Amino acid sequence: MKPDDRPLWFDVYRAFPPIVEPKFARAKPENKPIRQILYKEDIIRAKFHGKGHGLSSNMLSLTGETHTKKLIQKYEQLKSQGIPEEELIDKCVVGVDSERQEASKTTVQNPDSVSSHVLAEANLKSIFKE
Repeated sequence: MKPDDRPLWFDVYRAFPPIVEPKFARAKPENKPIRQILYKEDIIRAKFHGKGHGLSSNMLSLTGETHTKKLIQKYEQLKSQGIPEEELIDKCVVGVDSERQEASKTTVQNPDSVSSHVLAEANLKSIFKE
């Protein structure tokens, strides 16, 4: 075979031959079961999402914490206080929502920035109605 007629993989195959020769009649490898990887936060997250909480996100938030992450932190805090399991999710949602409302009432950190002027002038609640 001429060097110009060889496929690209030919030289690579010659330089790095496989450890086991590839054959069609080779036995199939053993199927290993896949382990379930669940963390305790996944169970808490499933409880919140099952009730319809934790689905929102705030792209303008400077903290970088999602609504679900805040709910999980509040859940752990209230659970350490000994609150019954049935009441935990509802109290977490109420607590995080009140914190979010308080945070939205705070003043702008840099009132001279261009972004703060644009956001102050924008009517975000009716932005899609126009």
